[in-house]
Amino acid sequence: MARGLVLIAALFLLLAPASAQQKTVFRSGVQTVVLHATVRRDDGRLVPDLEQDAFEVRDEGRKVDITVFSNDPQPITVALLLDMSGSMVRHFLRVRESTKHLIDALHKDDRVRIGTFGVEVALNPWLTDDKAILRRIVNEELWPGGGTPLWEAVHAAMDSLEHESGRRVILTLSDGVDAGEIPGMEGSSGKARERAEGDGFMVYAIGVEGAPLDHGITALAERTGGGYFKLEAGADLSATFVRVVEELRHQYVLGFTPPKADGKMHEVDVSITRPGMNVRARKNYRAPGGR
Repeated sequence: MARGLVLIAALFLLLAPASAQQKTVFRSGVQTVVLHATVRRDDGRLVPDLEQDAFEVRDEGRKVDITVFSNDPQPITVALLLDMSGSMVRHFLRVRESTKHLIDALHKDDRVRIGTFGVEVALNPWLTDDKAILRRIVNEELWPGGGTPLWEAVHAAMDSLEHESGRRVILTLSDGVDAGEIPGMEGSSGKARERAEGDGFMVYAIGVEGAPLDHGITALAERTGGGYFKLEAGADLSATFVRVVEELRHQYVLGFTPPKADGKMHEVDVSITRPGMNVRARKNYRAPGGR
């Protein structure tokens, strides 16, 4: 049944109206690798207004020239995965209301697809900036129960964004580790990491208090330039959702021409030349060329 829902969602995507398909400003060209970087001060404050000379990029340890740069606010494309497993029942109302705060924080041309995982993995066909549609989904399509098929959900979310251009983000909310395999669906941390890194997906994870975040999802967030947050008891989930949205909106765009078009995975390092600041960006990329 779950697999059928995902396939139905994919069919709806093919039939979605053109108005739902927005253009992304920056794309990776044949000879350009585009990175998205987050900069925060040591005290955690976001730094949105640096210039190009504040950054250095190294490919396999060698410095490369930055040929594309922007510190303008960027539109957001996110697949939001909400854990609806049985252990999340006590958080249900909190999750529903906090998700509405995330929706309220969206700007025009920000696009979100809402999905859930528990008894099944279900991704709504709408990838949209229409807040009325997103609120309806939150009010009508969240059903708690079942296990925690985290990696099946991540794979399905990547499938749903496969043909989107630009920065593609997977944001998960869960109270535990992967558990509860769904027969017939792909789901492993190793394959998710390989695909996310090779195809340039960015992963964020929020952990609700009560259980540790899956180590695989936190490691994937670090490798892809995303981030993860572990909520303490009583912490404001709405504020954390909004923090992720604001962080995504104010990421820097850094582009460079790869030294080798060999189709292989390359280690890449983004550093900041300003004191008292930290930068996050993905750790590797697939160079243009044969795969």
